[in-house]
Amino acid sequence: MAERAYGAIIFDFEGTLVDFQWRLEPAEVELRFAFAALGFGGDDFAQGNYATMWNAAADWFAPRGRMAELRQALAPIYDRWDLDALNRWAPRPGAAKLLRRFAAGGLAVAMVSNVGRSALAGALERFDFVECLLPVVSRDEVTYMKPRAEGIFRVLAQWQLAADEVLFVGDSRADVFAARAAGMPVAIIRGGECAESAFAEHPPDYMISQLSELVELLERGPGARAGWFPGDRVG
Repeated sequence: MAERAYGAIIFDFEGTLVDFQWRLEPAEVELRFAFAALGFGGDDFAQGNYATMWNAAADWFAPRGRMAELRQALAPIYDRWDLDALNRWAPRPGAAKLLRRFAAGGLAVAMVSNVGRSALAGALERFDFVECLLPVVSRDEVTYMKPRAEGIFRVLAQWQLAADEVLFVGDSRADVFAARAAGMPVAIIRGGECAESAFAEHPPDYMISQLSELVELLERGPGARAGWFPGDRVG
C-alpha cells in the first residue's frame, strides 16, 4: 500500500457516519426560549444555531466556574432532541466496514461529535462502531461544541499527533470551522446537515459523496492534496 497521506482520522457522527436526523427548527426554537430564561439574548441567540448558542452561553458560564449550572438547565433539552434523532438514525452505506478496515490497518480513528454521551453511546453500539473509535469525544466531555476546536484538540493531545497529520471528516460548516481552527485538513461528505452550496465561502479540502472514497484519499500519499479540489470525486 502507498504511504498514507494522513496518519489518523477523526470523524463527526451525525450526518457523517449516520444520516442527519436532528430536527433543527423545533429544537432551536425551544433552545432559544431556554437560553432566554437564563437571561441570554441578542444576535448570538436570535441568529445562532444549537451549537453557537451553547458556546455563547459557555463564554459567560465557563470563566466563572459555573458550567454545571448551564449543563443542568440545558443538557436535558439537548439530550431529548438527541434521543428523538436516535429513533431514526441509520448508518451511511459501508460505515461500519470502513471503520473496521481503517482500524485493522493500523490507522488511528476517533470521533468528535456535538451529540451527547447518552444517545451517542447507544448509537455507536447499535451500529457496531464502538470498537473502532478511540477516543470518542461527545459534547458532554467539552465546554465548547464545534465550531470550536476543543474536542479536536483533546484527541490530538491524546494521540500526540500534529494537526496536519490528521484528517477530519464531517458534513457541516461547523466541522470545517472546527478543523480549520485546529489547523487540520477536512473532508466533507455530501448529504448531511449542510447543503453543498453552504461551503462556497469556506470550502473544505475535499468534498466526497461516499464514505468509501476516503480509502483512496488516504492512500494517495503525502502529495495527495496537490491538485485536489473541492468537488472532485475519487474514481
